Amino acid sequence: MITKLMVIQKINDDGKLEVFQISSENFQWTFENRRTKVQADKEYFPFTLFGDINIFQRQSGAETRIYVKGNEISFCDDYGVPSGTVVGILFPKNYIPDIIKFKDKPFIPVGFAGQAITKPPGQIQILYNYLEKRCAVIFNIHENIVFGFKCIAKLVSSEEYPRNENIIADDLFDISLSRNFLNVDAITNDDLKLINESLNQADLEEIHKTLNELLKSVKFGDKEKSKSLLNKAGVLLLNGTSVASSLTTIADSYKTGGTAQQFIGRVIEYVSL
Repeated sequence: MITKLMVIQKINDDGKLEVFQISSENFQWTFENRRTKVQADKEYFPFTLFGDINIFQRQSGAETRIYVKGNEISFCDDYGVPSGTVVGILFPKNYIPDIIKFKDKPFIPVGFAGQAITKPPGQIQILYNYLEKRCAVIFNIHENIVFGFKCIAKLVSSEEYPRNENIIADDLFDISLSRNFLNVDAITNDDLKLINESLNQADLEEIHKTLNELLKSVKFGDKEKSKSLLNKAGVLLLNGTSVASSLTTIADSYKTGGTAQQFIGRVIEYVSL
């Protein structure tokens, strides 16, 4: 890959972040996915860089937030980058992205004539090095853009670590709502007890209906409808609580339940991120 500007955000096990800002007229970068680290490799391996480059190592900005909780790392950041930028988020060993969420920043409403037409500002990849057990999320930015990104990465065993080298954008929704839960038949009222006990939720029936519709659309692989229903579930759940931390507590409680309850917990975790 050839670019002029690249930012590598390396997350360490303790949640500390190292930022490497690389620039040049033109330089090549690659993510080594078929070899282990050698002495000559830099601290941001599996990324390797080739060419006449300038590297500025700096601290992260105030907009970057990282939380370590048990076997999970939550990473949140806001980006304002020019076209042609490559952003690489490098996770600690044996951590892989489990839930991914983007947020658009609103346009300044000046000078719009009619309806604004938008197009994807870039592409996203998830790259794995099975030998080193290192994973990175890559943004290849084609347009000037400001956006928000949130991710929960989970610690997995070496046996569970993905052997595939690359996941492209079409697969991202399956990361956020894992197909491991497709054997759930339906969400019952009994499965919603924890929500009913914890939230001041006047319309639990609507949550029940929406979650079952979401489960059905995930099973049928209807990603657009699934995203719409996921957003709807988020609005219903957030309306029932004053703080997102309440949802996080409920999500943690659902993780120890059956498969249906784990599915609910995963939806709540996505909403609260």
